Amino acid sequence: MVLILRKCNADGSSRNGFFYGQVGEIVTAPVWNPKPKCGQGLHGLRQGNGEWVLLTGHDWLVIEADEKDVVDIDKNKCKFRTGKIIYRGEKEGLHQYSDLMATDSHSAYWWALSIGDLDIMRDRVTDSMHAYYWALYLGDNQIMRDRVIESEWAYHWARDIGDIEIMIDRMNESFCDFFWSMLFAGKENAIDSFFDAKAYYWALHHGDKDILRDRITKSRWAYFWARDIGDKEIMRDRVTESIGAYNWAKNFGDKEIMIDRITDSEYAYKWAKDIGDKEVMRDRVTDPFWMARWKHIFPD
Repeated sequence: MVLILRKCNADGSSRNGFFYGQVGEIVTAPVWNPKPKCGQGLHGLRQGNGEWVLLTGHDWLVIEADEKDVVDIDKNKCKFRTGKIIYRGEKEGLHQYSDLMATDSHSAYWWALSIGDLDIMRDRVTDSMHAYYWALYLGDNQIMRDRVIESEWAYHWARDIGDIEIMIDRMNESFCDFFWSMLFAGKENAIDSFFDAKAYYWALHHGDKDILRDRITKSRWAYFWARDIGDKEIMRDRVTESIGAYNWAKNFGDKEIMIDRITDSEYAYKWAKDIGDKEVMRDRVTDPFWMARWKHIFPD
């Protein structure tokens, strides 16, 4: 059996309009396609491993599913045909699953940060990046220091935590020379090395929003920033890709602005199904898979 971690809104709804029930109930996808691509299934993180940014909502869910009903879409998420809800509620109730879930470094870090169980998750964090973030936000510097062996994260550790004498010996890649030199010019210069994802996570967990806001240029991270931090008026114009425009219109509005940014077949179909404007979106659905879905939903 597979345990799948996800969240839902307080009323049981997901962001795509599917409703999850209570503990003991069986949930089944209204449409199922076992191909490893998004859509046509219920989604979550297999054993709690994957991209935790995708977990949005109020209630935590643990769903038990047969292996044959679960398909890995990529390393970030899975989808499943049907399963039984074995937990729904606050994060405190997830401690009982800590031995079985969040077994890779990335997910163990996010579990510890979001749920707790540091004594269990600590040993699962083995790569440089997550050892750095663990020490920065959760502590255990002496334990995590030896796990930081990559040049980039040795630089980040020295800049933000210390131990320059130790970390300088781990800086053995030429592309980090510039960043290392910035360490001695002050943090206000070092912060310029942040790209979109780092800027988002730093602002979300550490502050410096006014400094990092202008580092957000990619559509995906502009949407996440607006959703989790704010500045919708600023971020709106930076959301230019279909997925961001669809999510923005569905969650924030501004349909008249976002509609022209929908160019991808999948999100043209989803826009028509979830928001409307069927006549506008029809010609934008050109992929055969989504054309077939269109005919199923809109037989006329």
